[in-house]
Amino acid sequence: MIQKVYSRETIIISRLISFFISPYYKFLNFFRSNYRITDIEIKTILVTEYHRIGDVLIISPVLKSLKRKFPKAHLILICNREAGQLASHLNLADEIYTLNVPWTNWGWSIFSWWDIRSKAKSFSAKNIDLAFDFKGDIRNAWFLWLTRPKISFGYNTTGGNYFFTNPMEMNQNLHQLYRAFNLVSAVGCQRNEIQEDKWAFNNNGSIVIHIGATDDRRSWPFYHWVKLINLLKNDFKIAIVDVHEAKQLVSEVKDSRVKIFKGDLIQFTSWLSNQKCLIAPDSMAAHLAAYLKIPVVTLFGSQDPKLTSPIAENSLVVTPETICSHKREHWRLCSECMNSITPNKVYQGICNLMNEVNI
Repeated sequence: MIQKVYSRETIIISRLISFFISPYYKFLNFFRSNYRITDIEIKTILVTEYHRIGDVLIISPVLKSLKRKFPKAHLILICNREAGQLASHLNLADEIYTLNVPWTNWGWSIFSWWDIRSKAKSFSAKNIDLAFDFKGDIRNAWFLWLTRPKISFGYNTTGGNYFFTNPMEMNQNLHQLYRAFNLVSAVGCQRNEIQEDKWAFNNNGSIVIHIGATDDRRSWPFYHWVKLINLLKNDFKIAIVDVHEAKQLVSEVKDSRVKIFKGDLIQFTSWLSNQKCLIAPDSMAAHLAAYLKIPVVTLFGSQDPKLTSPIAENSLVVTPETICSHKREHWRLCSECMNSITPNKVYQGICNLMNEVNI
């Protein structure tokens, strides 16, 4: 299962667009001052991550590393509104600015793009000394350029190298976290902070089932969840998070020992930190469990876990037995691959993981 971050078609189209707009932005760059990291005192750092909550959680070790390297600097994180609430609760940055950009929500209105342009330019008043974007998306790069940072780092995978003072080539076979660390390593940040915190799970807590995923093709079939819970319920306490078909799942299992958790994202975070283990598809919940140092079992279908799996010591990724050979509508997601992961395989993986962590 070998995948890359961007499809070939996406790269070709984006680089064509980059080629046609490059003369205009290269001309404007002549009127901007050039700085080196040794020339200025870093007082304000900007990091952008507009995508999902899980993406923000993945780069959280990088944010910590930046704060260690520049303890006196003011760290600003721009993320979407859903992620902003959790990022504030977890204190991931000194200032968190929430923004839903049109290209992550399929919004193509000229008015929404003009509004985003105005908001990006308003950041120039903050005198950004150092800025990072980890995605390699030319639209992200354009936004960062508009904030007028003195020094900026980003990937030019889809073009737009002129939007960064320090563009870099992306290794698309690396995990998302390590790609981010490759950028910040240019200013002296290190990877060694990733596993610094101790694991703090509750032996008396529940095995938590979170069936939700942002795309149905990442979801595991309902009847598989039913069978897995029936396998687990005699050995472990089970709690199901109230998302999607959770109520139907509890009803189908018909066991009073299986509980359901109801609460918002912040309440879920506090509650999850006192549980035994989480089982989920590739989703925000899996990355949150890893952040909280809770053992986590993540189900991956056709997508490559090497790129986005939770980075955690007590983590297990369950994948199909064979490489995807199905006809797909999406180049990275396949519901048939998720269907092929058997409940017995997941159950055995959970039992092995629990034994490994001496629970």
